[in-house]
Amino acid sequence: MSVGNDAQALFWEDRWIDGRSVLEIAPHLYACVPKRRRKLQNVAGGLLANRWAQDIRGIVGVQEIGQYLQLWHKIEHTTLSAEPDRLTWKWSTNGIYSAKSAYLATFHGSIAYDAWKLTWKC
Repeated sequence: MSVGNDAQALFWEDRWIDGRSVLEIAPHLYACVPKRRRKLQNVAGGLLANRWAQDIRGIVGVQEIGQYLQLWHKIEHTTLSAEPDRLTWKWSTNGIYSAKSAYLATFHGSIAYDAWKLTWKC
């Protein structure tokens, strides 16, 4: 997701930080945010006066503090543009969904094993 004016991007859920989500960057800190806040806080609201930090609840330990600092460092210079947010399909080079790219994505990371060659003579 490319963040523009924040019409769609959720701070805690979407992959708006260099193509990664907060869960991927700071999983322990993410766990300290109530589910309801994760679904409500958009990027613009979270960045405004660092309101995202107010979403953190519960016991915060050393791991969470380290991840908080890491996240803060990644987003401290984020600026929003006047353009609308843009959703992109990461499994194609042009960012547009196609049935072919979805089919190929199902095999992403799989290991090719041509066992059929041992059985069939072609």
